[in-house]
Amino acid sequence: MSQRLLYLLSFCFLLIGKSYAQPGIKNERGVTPQKDTTATKGNTYAIIIGISNYKVVPDLQYAHKDAQAFEDFLLTDAGGKIPKANIETFLNENATRNNVGDAISVIARKAKTGDRVWFFFAGHGDMEDLTQIENGLLLLHNSPNGNYFGMNDDVLEILDLKRYLSPLSQKGIEMIFIVDACHSGNLTGGVEGSKQTGSALMSSWGKEYKILSCQPDQLSLESAEWGGGRGLFSLELEEGMKGLADTDGNGKITMFELQTYIQANVAKYSEFKQIPMVSGDLSKSFFKVDPTILAALKKQKAANYPMLAPANTKGNEEKYIDSLDPAGKKIYYSFSKNLEEKKLIWPKDTNALRDYKAFVKKYKNNPLVTTMRRNLATGLNERFNTIVAPILKGETSYSSRDECYVAAAELDSCLRLLGEQHYMYANLRGRYLYMKAMSLTWALTETEYNISLKPAVDKSIKWLEESEKLEPNAAYTVAGLGSLYFYQYEYEKAFTKFQKYLDLRPNDFYSKFSLSRIYLKLKQFDKAASLLEKLIAENPGFSSLYFNLSEAYDHTDNPVQALAAARKIVDSLKDKANGYFAIGVHYSRLNNIDSAVHYYRLSKKESTDQLETQLFCDNNIGSIYMMNKNFDSASYYFNLCLKKDSTFPTALYNLSIIEGTNKNYIKSIDYSIDAINGSQPLEEIFLTHLDLFLFKKMLIADTVQYEEFKKKVYVFNTQYACYTGILYCYLRDYRLSGMSDKIELIVSKMFDFKQHDVFTWYHYACYKALKKDKKAALSAIEKSMKLGFGNYFMLTSDSDLDFIRSTQEFKTLLQKYFPEESKKNVKKK
Repeated sequence: MSQRLLYLLSFCFLLIGKSYAQPGIKNERGVTPQKDTTATKGNTYAIIIGISNYKVVPDLQYAHKDAQAFEDFLLTDAGGKIPKANIETFLNENATRNNVGDAISVIARKAKTGDRVWFFFAGHGDMEDLTQIENGLLLLHNSPNGNYFGMNDDVLEILDLKRYLSPLSQKGIEMIFIVDACHSGNLTGGVEGSKQTGSALMSSWGKEYKILSCQPDQLSLESAEWGGGRGLFSLELEEGMKGLADTDGNGKITMFELQTYIQANVAKYSEFKQIPMVSGDLSKSFFKVDPTILAALKKQKAANYPMLAPANTKGNEEKYIDSLDPAGKKIYYSFSKNLEEKKLIWPKDTNALRDYKAFVKKYKNNPLVTTMRRNLATGLNERFNTIVAPILKGETSYSSRDECYVAAAELDSCLRLLGEQHYMYANLRGRYLYMKAMSLTWALTETEYNISLKPAVDKSIKWLEESEKLEPNAAYTVAGLGSLYFYQYEYEKAFTKFQKYLDLRPNDFYSKFSLSRIYLKLKQFDKAASLLEKLIAENPGFSSLYFNLSEAYDHTDNPVQALAAARKIVDSLKDKANGYFAIGVHYSRLNNIDSAVHYYRLSKKESTDQLETQLFCDNNIGSIYMMNKNFDSASYYFNLCLKKDSTFPTALYNLSIIEGTNKNYIKSIDYSIDAINGSQPLEEIFLTHLDLFLFKKMLIADTVQYEEFKKKVYVFNTQYACYTGILYCYLRDYRLSGMSDKIELIVSKMFDFKQHDVFTWYHYACYKALKKDKKAALSAIEKSMKLGFGNYFMLTSDSDLDFIRSTQEFKTLLQKYFPEESKKNVKKK
C-alpha cells in the first residue's frame, strides 16, 4: 500500500433548531407513519463536482472518484434513475467557474415546484480573508492558492450558492447539498478559514437538506484503505444510500437512518476523528433500496480485504514539525528514518516503535502522534501484506518460516500499538495467528512431513482455526487449513476447506487457478485436471493452464492427453515457443532424450529474441543429458547458456555438479561460488535424481524404490543447493576433507537457510558419519528426523551413513519415526 492517507480539513457546522427531529409526526396517539417520499412529483437534477487534480492548489487523491461514484449511484434505480441529461458532472480540469456557473444558472431557471436538485461537491474549500465571517469558497480547478480578491477566479462563493440555490427550496423544490470540501494545511485561510466556511455553508438558508463530512475542527479522511481509494465520508455515504443504512428493513432510507449510519461508520473507521453531520427534516425518505444492488454490495464487502494505509497531513505535517523543540525534532526524524529503513521493532536500541513511544511520552497531545501511529501500524503490516499478496492473486509466495515469524512479531506489536478498540483489531489478530501458524508450517511439503511434525502441525491448525473465526473469508487461511488437514489425513475437512476457498473467489480466475495449483502440489492430479479443463473452457487463451494440465495428465499416467495439452499451446494459441517448451518438458518427464531435445530446439528457434526462453531451453537440454550421465553433451549446453549470460546461476550450478561428479572438486566449488553470486536471494531450483547432485553412492536393494527416488522432485533455494554441493566437494576430496574449520563454516552457511534445516541436519549427519563421529552423527540424524526428514530410502541406502546404519541407536530411530516402513523391512528380511 504505497498510496498516502490525506488529512483533509472539511467544511463542518453546528446543527441548530429542528435538525434533530425524529422520523414521523407526533399526534395525540403517537407517531403517524409518513407516506413514501422517495419519489419526486417532478424532475430530478444534479450538479456534481469532484476535483483531485488542481492547477495551483495542492492536489487531493480521490475526490474525483467520489464524485463519479455519486453520479453512478444516481443513475441506478436505488438513486432514482435520474436521466443522464439531467446530470451535470464536472471532474478535475472540467470543474471551472464558467462550466459550473452555467449549470447552476440553468438549473435555477429550469427547476419547478415538485422537482429535486442534488448538489455534490468534493474538493478544497477556503476563505477570501478573515473579515468575511459569513462567507467561504469552494475552490475549482484553476483556483489560486490564496489572494482571491475580486472573486473573478475559479472559486464558488458560499453566498452565491445561497443566492442562486436556496430560494429554490422556498418554491417547493427539494434541495440537497452534499459537501466534502477539504482543506489542506498549505491553503491561506487555515483552521479559521475552515470554521468560517463551514459556518457559512451550514447557516440556515431555508428548507434545504445538508450533509457534510465532519464536525468543526475535524479532518476528513481519504485513503487507498477504503474502497480501493476513496474518501471515507463519501464511501460510507454511498454504501448507506445503497441500503446498508436501512436499519428497519422497510426498503426505504430516511435521512435519520442515513445520518445514524454514516456517523457510526465514519467515526468507527476514522477512530472517532471524523463525524459527519446532517441537517433538514430527518424523517424524509430519499432512497429506495434495490435488493439486487444491496445484495451485490454485501457480497463485495464480505469478500473485502481490509488493509491499513499510510497517513499524510498534506502541509500540516511541516507546521507541526517546525513547532517542536530540538529534542522533539530529533525523535521525530529518527522515527521517520527508521520507518523508511524498515527498522520497525528491531534492532532493540534503535527502531521506529521505540521512537514512537519516546515521542508520545514527551508530546502526547501533539497532532503528529496520530500520523506517526498510523504510519507505524501500516509499516508493521507491510511484511504480512507482501507475503500474502501473491496468494490472493493465485501466485506463488516465495517466503520462509523465518519471514513468517518476523511478520507475526510485527503484527503482535501492531496489535499492542492500536489496542483492542481499533476497528481492524479482529482482522489484525487473525493475521497475527495466521503468521504464527505459518512460522511453523510455511511451505511444508508432503515429502518433508512425517509423524514427528504432528505436534507442530496440530499447533498450526489450532492457530489457523482461531484465525478463520476472526477473518472467516481470508482465502490464504482457508487454503492453509486445507493443506494441513490433508497432511493429517483428514480428507473430508481438507476437501471442505478447498471448496470454501473456491466459493470465496468464484469469479476470480486467479483463485481458481491457485486452487488447481494447490491440487497439483497435494498430488490430487485428477481434481487438478478437472478444474484446469473448466478453466481452459472459460479462459482458452491462457497458456499456463495448458502447461499445468499437461503436468497433471503426466502424473495420472495419461501421456496422450498430457501431450495433447502441450500441443494446444502450439496449435490453438499459436504460441510456438512456449508450446514446444511444454512438449519438451513432457518428454523430459518421460526421459525421452531425443524428443525432449528436439522440441527444446524448436522452442529456441521460435524465440530468437527471448533470452530467458533461450537460456531455459539450453539448460533443460543440458539437464536431460546430465540425468542420463552424458556429461559432455550436458556441459556443451550449459556453456551455451553462459555464452549468452555468464551469470546464469542454474547453468553454473549444473556445471558444478558435472565437475564434482568427475571429481574435479576445486573447479566444482568455483562454479558453485559463481552461481551463489549470480543468483537472487529467493531464487529456487527444482532437482530430481538427488543422489547425482550430492555425489552420493546409493546402496540399491530395491530398484523400484530407487527409480521412484530418482523421479522425486525437490525444491531448494539455489544458493542453499550450491552450499550443499560445496560441502560434499569438501567431504569427497581428500585434500579438503581435513579442513574441519572450513567445513563447519559451510554448514553454518547452510543453517542460514532455515527453511532447509531438515536437510542441513541430514547432511551434517553424513559429514559426522564420514568422520567416524558416532555420537554427533546420531544426534544430527535424530534432529533431522524430528524436524520432519521423511525420506526412508535415503536413510537406508545412503552409503555416507554406513558408519552408523548398523548401530542399534540408528535402528531405534528408524523404528520410532518410520514404524510402518521398518516393519515392512523386517518382513522382507
